[in-house]
Amino acid sequence: MSNKPSNHYTSRLLAKVFDIKIAEIASYYLLDFFLINVDRIVEVQILSHIVTVLVFIVYDSSFQFFADGSLGKKIFNIHLISKEEENHKIPFQKILYRSVYVCCFGLGLLLPKISILFALFTFYYLYRNGTTHWDKILKLRPVYKPISYGRMVWIAVCFLFLLSSYFQILRNYF
Repeated sequence: MSNKPSNHYTSRLLAKVFDIKIAEIASYYLLDFFLINVDRIVEVQILSHIVTVLVFIVYDSSFQFFADGSLGKKIFNIHLISKEEENHKIPFQKILYRSVYVCCFGLGLLLPKISILFALFTFYYLYRNGTTHWDKILKLRPVYKPISYGRMVWIAVCFLFLLSSYFQILRNYF
């Protein structure tokens, strides 16, 4: 038997996947404003990737600050608290740093093959140390509250809605 604490790998992974897909869907609609004069395919791909990364950072940090958690964290009942001051609100600057750390070091700037390597390293680090390296650096601690059966149904409905929206965008894209 392992003495390692439960780090809720699955809920952290699925919450982050949920947040990434929300950022991708939001950036898809924002691209219509930015792609007015861009005709080349390479420029469109680079610009769409940059917009997605920026939307993810703004989405993750603003929801964490104003709503005490991104939608993915809210659905999976995960909350961030500061290790230093547990009862105080985390400053926006620290939350913004965390979002940038997550995007750069946890997701490899969402670059397809690089992000897989970074995600594997992150989950290995989480398994070995019980926390991610950005939470350790910024002195933050995720708190996991139990998930009820009703919330599990809500998670399934949200993922189905998110996937259907995502596939609708992909179908219109090609």
